[in-house]
Amino acid sequence: MNNQRYTEIRPPPIIANSFEGWTTYQHQNNKGIMSEQEDFKEADDRSFSSRSSSIDSSPSIDHNRRRSSIQIGNQVSELLDQENVKHAVEVLQEALEYLNMAQEKIDQDDGSQITEIYSKIIKSLCDPNISKIVDEFTPKEEGNSNIYNSVLWRLFTKVVETGHTLQTDAHLSVVSALVDKGYVSLALQAMYTLRRKAWDTKCYRTAVLLHLMQDPKQIMEAQKLLLEYGKPYLDIANPTAPNDLPPLRIEMPLMESVTETDQFRLWMFYQAAQSKYNTHWAREKEVYETKRKYSLDVLTQPEYNSPFDLAFAQLNIETEKSMMDRQSTENDNTMIYVAMMNQQYEYSWQVYKAMEDAVNESTPCVVMQLCWVAFNQIPIVDVSYRTDWETRAWSVYSRFMCSEYLHPEQPEAPSFVHDILCIAAHTPEVATDKKARYTKTMSVYQLLVRLNFDKLLCDNRVLEPLLCTFLLECKGTPIHIVDICKEAFEIRKRKRAFQHEIHPKVPFSLIWGYLILCLKAGDEIHLPSVLMDIMEYLNANIKVPSTLLAPIQKFHDKYICQQNTCYFDQYMFKHIEYTENLEDRDTPEDMNEYGILCLPSPLINHTNIQEPEEPTIAEAVMMGPGRDEIISDRQMYYSSNKAKALIRHVCNTLTDRQASL
Repeated sequence: MNNQRYTEIRPPPIIANSFEGWTTYQHQNNKGIMSEQEDFKEADDRSFSSRSSSIDSSPSIDHNRRRSSIQIGNQVSELLDQENVKHAVEVLQEALEYLNMAQEKIDQDDGSQITEIYSKIIKSLCDPNISKIVDEFTPKEEGNSNIYNSVLWRLFTKVVETGHTLQTDAHLSVVSALVDKGYVSLALQAMYTLRRKAWDTKCYRTAVLLHLMQDPKQIMEAQKLLLEYGKPYLDIANPTAPNDLPPLRIEMPLMESVTETDQFRLWMFYQAAQSKYNTHWAREKEVYETKRKYSLDVLTQPEYNSPFDLAFAQLNIETEKSMMDRQSTENDNTMIYVAMMNQQYEYSWQVYKAMEDAVNESTPCVVMQLCWVAFNQIPIVDVSYRTDWETRAWSVYSRFMCSEYLHPEQPEAPSFVHDILCIAAHTPEVATDKKARYTKTMSVYQLLVRLNFDKLLCDNRVLEPLLCTFLLECKGTPIHIVDICKEAFEIRKRKRAFQHEIHPKVPFSLIWGYLILCLKAGDEIHLPSVLMDIMEYLNANIKVPSTLLAPIQKFHDKYICQQNTCYFDQYMFKHIEYTENLEDRDTPEDMNEYGILCLPSPLINHTNIQEPEEPTIAEAVMMGPGRDEIISDRQMYYSSNKAKALIRHVCNTLTDRQASL
């Protein structure tokens, strides 16, 4: 992991050590912390602006029309200075019909003048006293003013859409005015029209609060801002190919002056806001922190309070202090999970960091699950945020993988490996390693092989993310696709060698993934063994999802028989009366040739396989083998009799071919 492009920007020690009830920073800076919380609490009765301020294209136009933007701006500004608001609004309303301030056609001096002039005007329009007068001129709809018809909103959108960047305080004034008028969602949109490189501390505080004021609350987005705050740059996914091209970088020059104290203050501001807007979480947090404080008080007492404690220790009898130590660790593990279920991922991580060496065998699995759940919730466009959680996951993996707290016989061990493999399989690509996800995934697998962790290698929870990785990499040149398919079946072969005495049934979703690999690579050697897994279900009269038959039919039509020369051509996609009795026949389903159902939303890829592994494998299929392919949709006429007949035909044909070679 040392050759990764991006290294972890760790949470500052102040944040890691400042949980309520921990370390010296809180005691030394209690006054500052309380003032941060009071800033938020007192703000409830004030305007929105006071809540977030406590911390430090037209292609061608002539020259006269361009200059009119400045002239009108100066005129309106003078009228506002003279408190002639009515006339100023009238001038603006008339000018907004033709005003054009396209930035690409204005020289730099004019552009800076427009920014300065209109920032001043917008700040004046946001003043509560002037705003009341402006509202009188806003057209009413059903007795209420429509913000979209107001001079303030029309002027703001006009300036932003033409490429100008308002002064930050003017931009925040618009956001505050929108919140005060009840347009919280619109205020959040307006907040993000400000270029990220212009964001300062006040912008981050405002954005965090806006996310928490949404309905439903946007907790994940608020926590993302906590991690971004103080970073010198942000990485976002390349819109051309988010999963394959290296990310784009946005410099954040104003973040260079952010200190650890600033980060701590924003963290405390977020905690106070959460307590205000999420009472359920506030209660959970309060109960936990009360227990935590009591535990720390007990644990800081002398090792042996009485001769009885020493005697108990020598006889391996649990003393009150050792019992409290054990219970404290269990409470921490529980809180990590509870906070995770409340989407308080940052709080969960801080609980883990504060535990330091006070961990047990449950800690690795619950923390790794936290990393995977948080990582999986982050949109792929937020590369910096995903990279932060991936780096955290690898730190957990490095600490616990070969430690006394995690061994292969442990029931939770497969889940631990599953989660780190899932993160590796979906890692953002970087310029220095075009096969980053494949390299990371195989590094984990090879470690399991070297350590002879056979039980983990045989677990389907471990095999699932490995298969997803091979599916994601199953694209490109035919030689590369064949090599990937061969390596996937080598892992399958190793798993079967470990399980030679027992033959557990393979989940349908894994069978489907292997079928797709065979179809993409034209692999006639390994396909029969996958078909035998399906026949085990059919022979036991267990219904098989029709999704599995779609790639088998496609393989038959593409590689085995020429079109229209075989009875089984398009067999599963044709209605054949005498093979489909009412008891055996399913309702026809629309699906593509890979087995993906045709759903109303084209962005949702699902099959009719009802297993927990199905969503991730379906996503991998469409991002790997299904990418850049035109896959036709058909109507599947499934029945068990037809499925058995097609599978037998394919197996017999492939066996005859291999025998003749």
